[in-house]
Amino acid sequence: MNCYACLFEAKSIQDYILRSGRLRHIVGASELIDSLTGDLLDQVLAALHSHDPKTARFSRRAGGAVYLFTGDRRLRDAFRDLWTLTVRQYAPGLEFIIALGEGTTDYAAYQQAKEGLQSARNRQSPAFPTGTPVTRYAPRTGLPAVARDGKLGLQDAATQRFGLRDFWQRGGLTKRFAPDSLANEWPRDLEYGPDPDGVDFPFLRDNRYLGLLHADGNGLGQLLMQLGKHVEAHPDTFIDLFRDVSTAIERATQDAAQEATTQVLLPARTKASDIAALDAFPARPIVLGGDDLTILVRADLALPFARAFLEAFEQNSRKQLVSLRKKFPNVPSLPATLTAGAGIVFVKSNHPFYMAHELVESLAKFAKDRAKEHKEFVQGGERIPPTIAFYRVTTSSHGDYQDIRTQEMTFGSAEGPIITTLGAYSIDLQSPELPTLNDLKELADLLGDETMARGPARQILTLIGQNPADARRRYARWREVMKDRDAKALAQLDNVLGRLCGTLDEDLPVVSGDGKLRTTPLGDVAILLAVTKGAPDSATVGTEKAP
Repeated sequence: MNCYACLFEAKSIQDYILRSGRLRHIVGASELIDSLTGDLLDQVLAALHSHDPKTARFSRRAGGAVYLFTGDRRLRDAFRDLWTLTVRQYAPGLEFIIALGEGTTDYAAYQQAKEGLQSARNRQSPAFPTGTPVTRYAPRTGLPAVARDGKLGLQDAATQRFGLRDFWQRGGLTKRFAPDSLANEWPRDLEYGPDPDGVDFPFLRDNRYLGLLHADGNGLGQLLMQLGKHVEAHPDTFIDLFRDVSTAIERATQDAAQEATTQVLLPARTKASDIAALDAFPARPIVLGGDDLTILVRADLALPFARAFLEAFEQNSRKQLVSLRKKFPNVPSLPATLTAGAGIVFVKSNHPFYMAHELVESLAKFAKDRAKEHKEFVQGGERIPPTIAFYRVTTSSHGDYQDIRTQEMTFGSAEGPIITTLGAYSIDLQSPELPTLNDLKELADLLGDETMARGPARQILTLIGQNPADARRRYARWREVMKDRDAKALAQLDNVLGRLCGTLDEDLPVVSGDGKLRTTPLGDVAILLAVTKGAPDSATVGTEKAP
């Protein structure tokens, strides 16, 4: 008997959600995507009379992806037609790819359909509705307008859909972070003077910085390749194995998000505004699916939330994988645990979120790539340390993080350039290879203390970019002052710098190196001080190049 497959994947989900930039639209889009593979998919299957699990089977139905398998070719083709029509109407403007396959086993059908997906990724799908010379466009997105909102003006098809109460008041995604919470406990407005039924974001006083956090798992692509090799020899295990692995990762991610919410967000709930009925969470979930997490968090809580999530993800993945190894004892490629990496972009609340998303994805990739260079061999196999990389946007435009490191964060001559960040930080309490987030926070606390004469100390970073010789003189003078004022604090500072950097230059707090690219954590400290203490830009250490 032949087996038939239909593989569907939504593309650029974060870009789709963040295209408007208005928080209420982000909320509505998040809920729309979250509902895509739930009740909507069940309704489509019911319309096709395919409730029987023997008729339609799934190896994956989460995170905007649906992998359907059946022995009925007509059912597969009917599902393709009805599902694509439904998605285009339910989520206008959402890019997706879909491919069909068939074979003597479900895995053979999957392999053929997977090749079709790879080809589809390289083809640009047409966007509807199309613009014409007389078309008017929505100013927020630049897409053809289909309606006019009394408050927001012209709206494109997607943002009009996101603005429906059925989505932004749904609360399905937020309940996966805090099951007992209500929809109006999560903010839906960033603008001043929100609508009467809105919940304003509970910013810090005089600080409207947000952290856009994106995290995803380490080594999952390699894991799926290894599982594929097992399935090639045991094709009858394909559906159950891939479905259960997908479900286990989904549960680990969701449980980690709930634990991070309990540890960090719940204690920080505050009254958002006079009209808010309940204390508001200082965050707004955007995506939670598979091993992916994207969330807007108040700036001072972004790093604590990221750390709590990464720790909980590793712990919960270990629990899930224990159960999987018991169910599939003959699958040697199942690891003992999984870890994740994260990126955080700190932006003002009026910054275009679609631009910040491109940057945060490159930050997360940078953190994960750095972690892969320092794999650890532990009982049960390799462990990639969970890491975080972050950056504060201070310009109106920006590019990839690697470009930013080169163009905005590297100073000095070609013979001895200095980059003002250590890059990625391990969340482990101790790490022999990577700098730790604990040590960075301790350094920020020291330099943020008024007794440390922090003004001159923080000017060192700016002087490195303007006049390295002057920076050395200022640093030497500052150390003399601190030695007389508080020698104990200075010794503590040197100790923390030593743990972060290893061997330091004699005359600057940078990693020692002869003619090579040297690094310093001062830029990272400046970011933490700016986003957590609410210091105005003029009082922080700038990381821009001197004119």
